[in-house]
Amino acid sequence: MTYSTLIGALLIAISITMYYFTNLDVSRLFSDKEFLVGITGGAGIGFIFGGFLGWLYKYKSVNKANAKIAEEEKRKVAEQRAQEAAAKEQEKLDLQQEKEESGL
Repeated sequence: MTYSTLIGALLIAISITMYYFTNLDVSRLFSDKEFLVGITGGAGIGFIFGGFLGWLYKYKSVNKANAKIAEEEKRKVAEQRAQEAAAKEQEKLDLQQEKEESGL
């Protein structure tokens, strides 16, 4: 979001500069076809650019979240395997102890 904010601030600064340092006839601007095409074209380009930036930021955050979830799943699987191995080891020890106690 910082890049889009920076670009927006620069565009506003440019428009303010253009407003104060050029002679504009406001009544003529809204009747000119070029002005209306420029406004709609600029808005269209702005929406496309803004949409792409929004998608890009969302894509990065979704990938980070997915990586975090995958890491948590790997940790859970590793923990479960360790518990299963410990249970098998305990079962072997119990069987060995039973053999020793029974005297066979």
